[in-house]
Amino acid sequence: MFKFLGSFVFLINVLLAFATLLGYQLCYSADVGHWAAGFIMLATPAFIVANIVFLLFWGFTNYRRMWLSGLILLIGIPLMGRSFRFPSFEKTTLTGSSNVSVLSYNVMYCNHGGSEKDKPTALGIVSALDTLSADIKCFQELYNNDKLPDFRTIYKLTDTHPYYTYMHSAADNNEGQGNIGLAIFSKYPIIRKQEVFWRQNNNGMLLADVVVNEDTLRIINVQMQSMGIRVGKVIEARQKQDEEKLKAETKNILSLLKSGFEKRRIQADELSKWISDSPYPTIVCGDFNEIPFGYAYGHTKVQLQNAFENSGSGFGFTYNKMPNFIRIDNQFYDDARIDNYAFETLKRARFSDHYPVRGRYVIR
Repeated sequence: MFKFLGSFVFLINVLLAFATLLGYQLCYSADVGHWAAGFIMLATPAFIVANIVFLLFWGFTNYRRMWLSGLILLIGIPLMGRSFRFPSFEKTTLTGSSNVSVLSYNVMYCNHGGSEKDKPTALGIVSALDTLSADIKCFQELYNNDKLPDFRTIYKLTDTHPYYTYMHSAADNNEGQGNIGLAIFSKYPIIRKQEVFWRQNNNGMLLADVVVNEDTLRIINVQMQSMGIRVGKVIEARQKQDEEKLKAETKNILSLLKSGFEKRRIQADELSKWISDSPYPTIVCGDFNEIPFGYAYGHTKVQLQNAFENSGSGFGFTYNKMPNFIRIDNQFYDDARIDNYAFETLKRARFSDHYPVRGRYVIR
C-alpha cells in the first residue's frame, strides 16, 4: 500500500515537473500571448513552491526521488531572480558621460475625491511627489487641478523640475485640469514627446526625449491594463460564509484576469515597437500591472534589462494593498548604452496603493 502511494505521489511530482518546465519556457521566451499561457505563467511561482515542498517531502521519505524537483529548481534559478535578489555589498564604479536618477510612482489619483478622513492620505501623496528626490520623475494616475490648492500638483513639481509633459484622455493636453493621467517631470530639457491612450482601460504610454548634459535619453512611462484582482471581496465573502458571493467574485476575478492577459499582450507589443524604434538610450518605467512572470514583463525583458534584477535587493514588493506580496512596478533599461548601479523600493512612502521605485543610471 505504501509503495503504491509513493508511486502515485511521484507521478504527481512528474506531472508538476512538466507543468513547471512549460511555465519556464513561456516566461523565458515570452512569445505566446494567448490568455491560457497567461494563466500558466501566473501559476509558475506556485509551481516552484510546490517543487520545493516535494523536495523536502522526498528528503524525509525517499531521498532517491529528490532528484526530479531538485533538477527542476536548478533549471529555474535564473527565473527566480525576477522575484528575489540577494543584496550586493560591492561598491560599483562606473564611468560615463552622465548620471541620472529616475523615479516611478503610481499615485492613486492623489486620493482625490476621498472622504474627509482620507485627506491625510491625499496630502501625504502630494507631499511625496515633491519630496522624493530624482532627476526625472514618472507618475501614473496623477491628478492635477489648479482650482484646488492641495492638488496643484503640476505647479508644485515644476518648482524643482521645470520641464514636464502630461497626458490623459484628451490628446496633447499638457494642463490636465481636473483629469487623471501620466506625467514625466525632468530637471533637464524635454525636446520631444509622444503619447498613446488605451481607451479600454484609460491608461497608456507617454514618451519624452530628455537632454541630459550632452546626451539624449528616451524615457517611456507606461501603465498597462490592471490584473483586476480584488482579493478583499473574496476574503469578505469567505468570512461571511456567503457561498454564492464567493463563487461570483471568484468567477469575476478569473474573467478579469483573462481580459487583462489579452489586453496587456496588445499593449506590450506596442511598447516593444516603441523600444525598437528608439534611436536613443532608453529607460522604460511604470505600472505593468503584472507579476515578473507574465508576458508583458518577459516580452520587455527580451529587449531591455530590469533594474531590480540587476541592483535591487530582497523581494522588492511594490503593491501596498492585498495581495501585498507582488512586484508590479518596474524600470527597464538599455544595458548596451546605459549602466544601472542602484535600485530601491521606497517603502517609507506608504500613502498610495503602490510604493515608488527609484533607479540610478550612468549613460555610457
